[in-house]
Amino acid sequence: MNIVNVGYDSTNYYIIETKNGKLLVDCGWPGTLQKFMGVLKRKGISFQEIKFLLVTHFHPDHAGLLQELKNKGIKLILPECQIDFIPPFAGFFHGKNYPYVPISSNDNLVLKLEDSRKFLASIGLSGEILHTPGHSDDSVTLVLDEGFAFTGDLHPSFMNIDDATTRASWNKIHQHKITQIFPGHGDSTTNY
Repeated sequence: MNIVNVGYDSTNYYIIETKNGKLLVDCGWPGTLQKFMGVLKRKGISFQEIKFLLVTHFHPDHAGLLQELKNKGIKLILPECQIDFIPPFAGFFHGKNYPYVPISSNDNLVLKLEDSRKFLASIGLSGEILHTPGHSDDSVTLVLDEGFAFTGDLHPSFMNIDDATTRASWNKIHQHKITQIFPGHGDSTTNY
């Protein structure tokens, strides 16, 4: 499986090859589209190949560029457990000088978590999307059957895993025989 880290400014964003184009997991701060495009160019990835976007949670460094990418034709995969977090997301930028583009709600691929395996199979991936609160209540993890987990900021190296909610999320992730973690920050963790 071809997975490429296209992150910048201390946050990781991952491109995963699918049969229907590429899936992007997380995206950057608002107004950093040129920086994102520059990373893609250096990595030899055409922007037009990216068809889908999944954000692990609605924080500025993971979803700030979301609408700018949607405006260029990328479809947001939106688990139902994240829908209510879109309107308050704009509050992160209130009174600050960020070129944030509000996220439209009418053109997303809304997905029930129990249907995520079927949807991922339709684009050529074996796995599912799990609701994994802990870092934030809207956090999700993409788990692929190859043993890969894309956890966003739900990562034990910089958060309290003794919290009951976080521990329950990690127990859910570990049920999938994970061998490599792809976190939102830092290096990927192998043999986890």
